[in-house]
Amino acid sequence: MPATALAAGRTAAQRRLSDLLSLAEHGCGSVYLANPDAARTRIADGRDPVLYTAYRDVIAPRGSSSDIWYADLVVYQADDLPGGELSRSIGHWNTPAQLEVFHIVSGRVLLLTAHRTSTGGPDLRFQVCGPGSLAAVPFGAWHLTCALDGPAAVFNLYTDVPDLARPHDPTSRHAAESATAKYASQPAVEVTAVRAADDGFAVTGSARGIGRWGQPIPVRTESWLRDAVQPGDLAAFFRDASHTELNRLRRLAVAYLPAHTPTPHSTAAGGSW
Repeated sequence: MPATALAAGRTAAQRRLSDLLSLAEHGCGSVYLANPDAARTRIADGRDPVLYTAYRDVIAPRGSSSDIWYADLVVYQADDLPGGELSRSIGHWNTPAQLEVFHIVSGRVLLLTAHRTSTGGPDLRFQVCGPGSLAAVPFGAWHLTCALDGPAAVFNLYTDVPDLARPHDPTSRHAAESATAKYASQPAVEVTAVRAADDGFAVTGSARGIGRWGQPIPVRTESWLRDAVQPGDLAAFFRDASHTELNRLRRLAVAYLPAHTPTPHSTAAGGSW
């Protein structure tokens, strides 16, 4: 389904470079910007580019009561940020119970995810996604979307798995609508991506970020995900799937996706943007 059709008539919310800089500088712990000085200079010069435009509920939510599925669309711009960092999302942690799946409608993106394994070890991953690609975020993981070729339109669905929820955790919907829950839940993963000649990008970050998370592991769309949403159009799947098919996707995700082990005294929270 074309991005223009999905977005038609929907209310748009824009995030600009100034939003990213503000969140990175004012105590929102899960947000990291590689070169805040370059961003500050760009904004002082009167240039505050749009990073992305987000459309909430591009297809009406499915389900009822505590079993609700949501769908959004985000369109990332193509221009790199000052300092060479790729145009990007803000970056945040999902809730431990949140299932989130992406489908790249157009353009090409880099998806970075980070989580702690059951033994507490770091697991940093990246996936290069072109038109038609599917990607799923590990439960409770931090994730960042970067535009390699844009504008890049990304459709996503998300829901909660009640059995994975911890006491006092927000729902994924609440976290999606609360900046505090979304961006201040855990310390930042100080990792991002910059434009590079060979592969089009290089994963980089602060010394602390690289030391804590190591080098990223490349991943591809797993067969269980392709099988669950055949023929691969996630928007069509979301619109047309029966509750049995939606629940099958949830069961397969629980079976195959890794879960994040949070650090002590942290509360994971997330959303879709």
